[in-house]
Amino acid sequence: MSFHSSPAPDRGFRRLGMVSGVLGVGLAVVQTAIDPSYPDDAAKAIGQASLSHFLTFSRVLDMTAFLLLLVGVSVVTTAFPPGRGASWARVSRTVYAVSASAGAIATMLVGSLPDVASSWADAPAALQPGYVAAYDALGDVSGGIFAVSWAALGLFGLVFAAAVWRSEELSNVVAGLSAASGVALVGAVVIGVGLQVPIAFVLLILGLLLSYVVIVASGVRVWKLAGAGAREAALVEPVG
Repeated sequence: MSFHSSPAPDRGFRRLGMVSGVLGVGLAVVQTAIDPSYPDDAAKAIGQASLSHFLTFSRVLDMTAFLLLLVGVSVVTTAFPPGRGASWARVSRTVYAVSASAGAIATMLVGSLPDVASSWADAPAALQPGYVAAYDALGDVSGGIFAVSWAALGLFGLVFAAAVWRSEELSNVVAGLSAASGVALVGAVVIGVGLQVPIAFVLLILGLLLSYVVIVASGVRVWKLAGAGAREAALVEPVG
């Protein structure tokens, strides 16, 4: 991978990507840890959601994480040299953008649930069933959009693995982790939608965690390569 033509801007660009990716992963992990859980029954869930807007705060973190991760992935996939893995990297960047966009839309829908719950709490008893139905419908729709996001993220893992395998700069270990992430996420969506068994949740968490490892490892590696390229360019640059 050549960084010699413009070392300083490249280093800053790569630094932006690495920092953005790491922060995005950190926020995603925090959001997952603090994300409140609600009963499956919409009538019970809406009552619990009406007591707090913490779900909205959790989703703000989620939205921020999506944005930061998208910036990080965009920088990493731009760093591939022409030929070999570059085309695969461009495809993976597009697929990740689809995943992030779908995730952001689903997150906004979930973030609106506390508002629906507050309206339910203030509504007359005769109107409350309508708010429960709306709450349940928004939950179902957001779940479907999240499934699209996870499936696209799984496809990103597989395509990015192909890009890394065709590149000489990034480790095949990263490629293997990316492929494993893709298989786990696609498997989670297929099993979750088709069979609805608990193993789907395990695969989902595994796939997400592996994708975070891939993003951070790739960002750190690309930044190091940019720094090495800048030092090499400084050594060969003629004096005077």
